Amino acid sequence: MYSKLQKAGGLTALCLMMFIVTLDTTITNIALPNITSYFSTTLDTSNWISTIYVLLLSVFMIPMAKVADQIGRKKVILVGLILFGAGSLACGMANSIGMLIAMRAIQGLSGAIITPIIVPLSVNLFGRERANQIVGIIGAFAAIAAAAGPPIGGLLIHLWSWHEIFFINVPVVIVTLILTIFCFHESYDMTISKSIDYAGIILLSIGLFLITFVLLKGYDFGWLSLRILLMSVGAFWHYGYLSIWI
Repeated sequence: MYSKLQKAGGLTALCLMMFIVTLDTTITNIALPNITSYFSTTLDTSNWISTIYVLLLSVFMIPMAKVADQIGRKKVILVGLILFGAGSLACGMANSIGMLIAMRAIQGLSGAIITPIIVPLSVNLFGRERANQIVGIIGAFAAIAAAAGPPIGGLLIHLWSWHEIFFINVPVVIVTLILTIFCFHESYDMTISKSIDYAGIILLSIGLFLITFVLLKGYDFGWLSLRILLMSVGAFWHYGYLSIWI
């Protein structure tokens, strides 16, 4: 059982998690011209700062949810938060465009660890009878974060520099870590097998990567380009094979 204080702190933590992960899908867009100029690179290269984050966030959410259900949601989300905070700090301190893109990949992966665990933790915290209400509140924070990304990013760049769009995550992550440690008990999905289907996870991840890449970069490369057509065929082949595997 959770106390009222734990429920209030836990809900705050979940809303903050959803806010920062969603915020980082849009906050970088307005900073791309500044980053391009800072590193003397091309806009096509800088676009990978946004693309790699969304790509890894999309690809690894389902596999990470499966892993968390089996080995413990609290410990997995704590790892995700630490990685997200470290990745954010490293992004702000990046001294090359390659390092920045690599650290954004870490952010995307950690976001994929955090996001799918939010709803199960909220159900564990408040019970199924209040699940819809709590998920609605958390969803509202996601919507606010998506809309607030560009104006917050623009304000931070105007007051300081593009580095601060990443540094802003660090204090939020620290607060969220403290709240998560003290407000949640460990939880598992006791209805599923403890064995992890690694082959299925790999097939699913490859299929998600291919289809997400096609959707994100299809316009840039051309929808009828050989690369996009081959990746589209590969995505459908993986999902077809996965349906047989399952």
